[in-house]
Formats: sequence, structure tokens, C-alpha cells
Amino acid sequence: MLRYVAIPVIAFSLVLTACQTSMLKQFAEVKPGMEKDDVLNLMGSPTRTQRFHGKDRWTYVFYDDRIRFEKEVQFFDGSAVYVGDVWQPEASKNAVAMDSFNDKKNREIDEQIAQEVEKHRKAYQLYEAESRGEDKVRYVPDFQPIR
Repeated sequence: MLRYVAIPVIAFSLVLTACQTSMLKQFAEVKPGMEKDDVLNLMGSPTRTQRFHGKDRWTYVFYDDRIRFEKEVQFFDGSAVYVGDVWQPEASKNAVAMDSFNDKKNREIDEQIAQEVEKHRKAYQLYEAESRGEDKVRYVPDFQPIR
């Protein structure tokens, strides 16, 4: 009896595995302009979601023939506007480049502030010398006593 039940179950599972398509082929069917529901029906739930620059970013991570793929769909107002590999900012605008640019600007500002502080310190020293009269030559005449 168990044999009669096991054979249809095995046959059904083989049919199901034969009907599966690769995720890479499914992702190729995702096109810009598709609605979120259409992408969900086709691809299923994303591995990771993120809201970035006013866009919803859905990332799908899957394997095909032991090769790891990471694909992304970006939505704006519910419609796909970008479909493809995970988007990366251009090299001049990535976080490391922006940090080094900001560090350089901060060093320039620090140097400028140090120069201004030194200029003000010297100006204050001159002001103090003038107020004490140290900047003027004091001439005390020699008087001859009157006889």
C-alpha cells in the first residue's frame, strides 16, 4: 500500500522540479515600467529592500549553476525605473572619495583659521605696544644745571 502512495508523490515532485525555471531567466523578464505587483508575482519577495534617493530598491540574490547573482530593481512611484546589476555610484562620488575630499577641505579650512588667529594675535600685540607707548622712541633731553 505504501508503495502505491509513494510512486505518485515521487512522480509529482519530479514534475514540479522539471517545471522550475532559473531565477536568471525569470529576472530577464523584468522590464522597466512594470508595477511592483507584477515584479512580485514574477520574482517573489526580494532578498533586501531599501529606500534611497526617493526610490525603492529591491535586491534579489540568487544562484544559477553555482554562480552568485545580485540583481536590483528600482521603483519610483510604484513603477520600475531601473532593472539590472546592483547600482553603484560613480567612483568620484562614492563614500571613500567624498570622505577624502571633505578631509582635504577641512584641512584647508583649519590652516586658514590658524593663519587668521596668528594675524589677530600679532595685531593685538601691536595694539598693546601702541597703548603702552612702546612703539615710540622716548627722548629725554640732558639738561645742564644752571649756575
